[in-house]
Amino acid sequence: MSKSESDFSPSGTLYGVSVGPGSPDLLTIRALRILESVPTVAYPKSVSDGGSQARDIVAGYMASRKSAPRIVELVFPMTKDEVVLEKARMENARLLTESLTMGDVAFISIGDILFYSTFGNLLSGLKKVLPRLKVSVVPGITSFNGAAARIVEPLVQGAESFAVIPATYEASHIEKMIDLHETVVFMKINRVIPSLLQLLDARGLLPNCIYLEHVETGRELIIRDVSTLSGREIPYMSLLILRKNGWGNHGQAS
Repeated sequence: MSKSESDFSPSGTLYGVSVGPGSPDLLTIRALRILESVPTVAYPKSVSDGGSQARDIVAGYMASRKSAPRIVELVFPMTKDEVVLEKARMENARLLTESLTMGDVAFISIGDILFYSTFGNLLSGLKKVLPRLKVSVVPGITSFNGAAARIVEPLVQGAESFAVIPATYEASHIEKMIDLHETVVFMKINRVIPSLLQLLDARGLLPNCIYLEHVETGRELIIRDVSTLSGREIPYMSLLILRKNGWGNHGQAS
């Protein structure tokens, strides 16, 4: 990067806007204010011809704007191939750099934008070409926060501790997390649900688990008897919550 490139500062600010787990009315007032005013809205997709849940969440708000925003689709391949990922980072950085020269850009992402989000990958690419980039982040509601609200149960209380981990970890690491914490939220469970259930069953913990998928959407599903998950197709947008101290049966959300 030349000195002139590193000194370049785009006129626009990049807003990382969290849009929550699924329901449009869970956007914060700050998020909505930004989305109603920025000239460009960008959102992530895993494939170039695929959909975007983040886009769907804000679609109604975008349609009600007096002037439609410029839309930028950014592709984030679902792969561990670092060469492919780096190529995508740089291409997304190029597209956003172009937009930022024209003004502010809101990059939207489901849940909270700094929690298991593509926004981190996006920033790593952007900072290489725009080290003086102005960034502002709007926090949001994660899927597990939304899940706790839907089942009307506290995740932790008092001196209890809490962990959120990918269920794709080695079994020994999962066991360690269960030993250390009273509550564990398992993410990315769709490809490993049989082995996860087996591990939890061996420890007698299945009755202390609740499964949720598509939280805060029209496809939401809550299953309290997780032993029935065996043989079931599990979507990517799903999670399993273990609470070793048991559930309080406080009711259910309306």
